[in-house]
Amino acid sequence: MGSPVSFVLSRMAACGGAAKNKVTVSKPVWDFLTKESPAKLTRLKEETKVSIMVDGETSDIYVLQLCASPPGGLCPARKALKALLKETEKELKKRSHRAGELLGCVAVLEPGGRGAAPGASASCSGEEEPERQCPICLGEIQNMKTLEKCRHSFCEDCITRALQVKTACPMCGRFYGQLVGNQPPNGRMLVSRDAGLPLPGYEGCGTIIIQYVFPPGVQGAEHPNPGVRYPGTTRVAYLPDCPEGNKVLGLFRKAFAQRLTFTVGTSMTTGRANVITWNDIHHKTNCTGGPQLFGYPDPTYLARVQEELRAKGITED
Repeated sequence: MGSPVSFVLSRMAACGGAAKNKVTVSKPVWDFLTKESPAKLTRLKEETKVSIMVDGETSDIYVLQLCASPPGGLCPARKALKALLKETEKELKKRSHRAGELLGCVAVLEPGGRGAAPGASASCSGEEEPERQCPICLGEIQNMKTLEKCRHSFCEDCITRALQVKTACPMCGRFYGQLVGNQPPNGRMLVSRDAGLPLPGYEGCGTIIIQYVFPPGVQGAEHPNPGVRYPGTTRVAYLPDCPEGNKVLGLFRKAFAQRLTFTVGTSMTTGRANVITWNDIHHKTNCTGGPQLFGYPDPTYLARVQEELRAKGITED
């Protein structure tokens, strides 16, 4: 067996096959990347013009889906993502190795511990901890300013200037302020409930049915082809009518109000350009079929979609 943190990439022919927009990755690698280096993932999305979401999972891997259709196709984006995952795997291995060394030092320091050696040093190295460094200017932090939500710290002047350019943490990409998308402004979000329609995995409750309705329109200045018409569309999504499902419903309402749920672009399923498409907030469009068919059961879906929303600044508070 391989390393517990090694990831398994898609074995389908590069840039070919029905799943050319899929990449698989081990859970430890993906969790490490999204929690410790989210700025790298954000930069990759911006540079390749794609969005990435978790489309399914097993006990040890996630299935990632690349959404949108960049000018150069998905092949460069997949290669860039694979390279980032390899880099992340190496960093995770280094962290694990350093953690093992630190545990060895702790064992030496334990009074009377089995690992204590006669005359052992009271520290792993004689070096003092360096002064805290500002991630922006790379100098010693002056007038420390710590962001409230993510707790990353910077020089006050540095972070003030950075937030004037983009209202997000330069380290993790968490938004401070309200992100507004380019979803067509004349859509409607209709919600109904069916108490007699239980979803697999949520048999004790009914179902929330969300219907998104958009009439035809003309692309504005914020869209890929201003002045070009796009057809109308209707999409349906499902949530369990339980406390957690209703929490997600409230977040979906916020995302829709901020025009983040849809965008105008090229459909990943049909290849048609100038149409209304999903915009990187994962919805369940089927009641059954599991993650492979965008349905239930999917035990971690409600938690994952809240993380997707949180990355866009959509939270309960």
